[in-house]
Amino acid sequence: MGRIKQDWIESQERGYSLPELKEKYVCANHFDDSYLKQYINKNSISGTCSYCGKKKKVIDLNHLMGYIVDKIMSYYGNPSDEGLYLASSFFDDDKERIPGFQRVGCYVTPSFAHNYESTKELFYDINLTTDSEVLDNDMESCFINDEWIQHTPYMMSESQELSFMWKTFQRMVKHEQRFTFFKRPEFTGEEVSNDNGLMDILTELGAKITAHNLYSNISAGTELYRCRFINEGETVNKFDEITSSPDNKAKQSRMSPAGISMFYGAFDKKTAIVESSPDGEGTGKYVIGKFNLKKNLIVLDLTKLPKPSFWIGKDWEGIEFLHSFNREITKRIERDDRIHIDYIPSQVFTEYLRYIHRLPNGKKIDGIIYKSSLKSTDNNIVLFYNQRSSSDVLELVEIT
Repeated sequence: MGRIKQDWIESQERGYSLPELKEKYVCANHFDDSYLKQYINKNSISGTCSYCGKKKKVIDLNHLMGYIVDKIMSYYGNPSDEGLYLASSFFDDDKERIPGFQRVGCYVTPSFAHNYESTKELFYDINLTTDSEVLDNDMESCFINDEWIQHTPYMMSESQELSFMWKTFQRMVKHEQRFTFFKRPEFTGEEVSNDNGLMDILTELGAKITAHNLYSNISAGTELYRCRFINEGETVNKFDEITSSPDNKAKQSRMSPAGISMFYGAFDKKTAIVESSPDGEGTGKYVIGKFNLKKNLIVLDLTKLPKPSFWIGKDWEGIEFLHSFNREITKRIERDDRIHIDYIPSQVFTEYLRYIHRLPNGKKIDGIIYKSSLKSTDNNIVLFYNQRSSSDVLELVEIT
């Protein structure tokens, strides 16, 4: 058998080939994804970009496509190679639909299975996009297959399963089992998931937080601000009147249920005001307490999440899930006196962090930094200290 024919057969079996891209080089400027840019710059040489004609750091396109192909083929394949059932064995006719399943060409898969009808569609979803149509065509030409589906499509990927577990947990603590859920088999360690061997969702969240080192040290002397709305004629002059609420007056909040007091603050006055809602009726005013930390604290910092990307190189699915989780627990919820069951999952998660989760050195964390749902460019902080214990870590500087 000739070499050319042998190469053709092998490329058909693999689902891709690296056609004549010799003497073609590309610079990072043509790509959108920051992690792809990093890879290109790390493996670049000085030369001329074949797509913009500029002299700069470039990578051999064959080298780049080898990396891209390996990455894509490790997660996606041709539907005909994934052992799928024929749709004709499931459906009586072309119009029939079964909840939880979808048609993928002549096959049937669970509806959660990611699939793409073209390489161009796949490229778009994984942010393999450029500003050059010629470059796009060169990259697409490396793939023989034009239909794609995630490997093992009858099993959830890790990010899919984590999302499913979080949604199940939300429904459970809001509507089914709130105070004794920890006795369920998945929370006692008696049961792990079938697809990825995962533990309960709280343990998995804690593991992801540790794996990606989502902790920040807040130094002694850091300024924090807390705001209260007071009625006309009311005064606030003392630490106890502007710090965390007394336990018997603590209202429900994003990270804590009614009766459990925590210190909610911000890193600037404006954000503190935006996050405050009037406690009383009629006319009044805002008062702002400025505090200094008395000692170093360590907190979970949800603002440290790496940007999600298929090309991040490590645990991209875990990061993708953490972003969706972060959006869930920081989304805006109407502020009024009604009991908001939408807060319950984040309150349970916070209690897990406060009392069960441990840092690698065995210590507990002191709080959480998270994005404001009302002012997305700024951050809030909640510290696990009530009115009495907050004096151990906070010093009141002034009230204005």
